Amino acid sequence: MIAKYGRILTGISAVTLLSLGVSGCSSEKQGVAEPGPSPSVSSSEKTIPSSVVPVSASIDPCELISAADLADIGKFESEYREGGAARSCYWGHSFENGGDGFGFGVSVRDAQTIESVNDNGGGLQSADINQRPAVSTEDPNSGDCTFAMKIDDLSRVDVTVTGEDGCEIAEVIAGMVEPRLPDIP
Repeated sequence: MIAKYGRILTGISAVTLLSLGVSGCSSEKQGVAEPGPSPSVSSSEKTIPSSVVPVSASIDPCELISAADLADIGKFESEYREGGAARSCYWGHSFENGGDGFGFGVSVRDAQTIESVNDNGGGLQSADINQRPAVSTEDPNSGDCTFAMKIDDLSRVDVTVTGEDGCEIAEVIAGMVEPRLPDIP
C-alpha cells in the first residue's frame, strides 16, 4: 500500500494533499498547526542500561525528511524540539506566509518501542513501511494518526499527522522517512 501512496504523492497536487490535512484547521489562528503532545506515547518507558546506547541516539529527526522531499507539495518550515521522551521535528506551512497551516511531526523515541505505542482510540494496526515493522494508531474523532516504525529493540521513530485522513498522509511521509533509518540490527 505504501508503494501506491508513494507513487501517488508525486502526482498529487499541493492543493489536493493539503486539503486532506487542512480540513480541521481554522484560518482564525495565526501560526503553524502542529501535532499536540502525542497520546501515542506510552506512560511506561523501558529503562536503558547506561552501557547500552540505542541505535536511535545518533538520529536527528530533522534530517529524516528534507524540504526537497516536500517541494512537490509546497514550502515547509521545520522546527526542532525536545520533550515527551522524544526528539522531534515539526514541519508546517505557516499561515503568515500564505500557507494553510498543515503540519506533521517526526519524533525519535530512544526508549520506546513499537510495542509500547498507545491506542489513540481506533486500535493498533500492525503495518510494514518498506518492509520495516511498524504500528499505526488513529484517533477516530479527529483523524489524527501516528505511524511508529521500529529502529531497534529499544527505540522507534513516529510520524504524526493531525486532521482528517491523517493515516493516509502519515503512511506516505513514513515511506519517505524509512529509507533514511539505519538497518534494524
